[in-house]
Amino acid sequence: MSDRKEKPLEGREQACLLCQRSEADPDICGEKLQKHGICAHVFCLYFASLLDQQENERVGLQGFLPRDILHAVKRAAQKVRA
Repeated sequence: MSDRKEKPLEGREQACLLCQRSEADPDICGEKLQKHGICAHVFCLYFASLLDQQENERVGLQGFLPRDILHAVKRAAQKVRA
């Protein structure tokens, strides 16, 4: 993951916080979810390290809390730098 934050330009899709792809095959990454200012592919959420899903899938992004997603992104960035 890079330190650079990708900002969506007008007419350009927002990138997944976990894989950093703005365009990806939905058969590979799953559908892209956007809520609470966070964008992530379904499969990226399910396979992210130490990311727990809540019992209620209506909370956050399919049960994944925004703060937990941001923590997973920060953990991954620290591993890359180390």
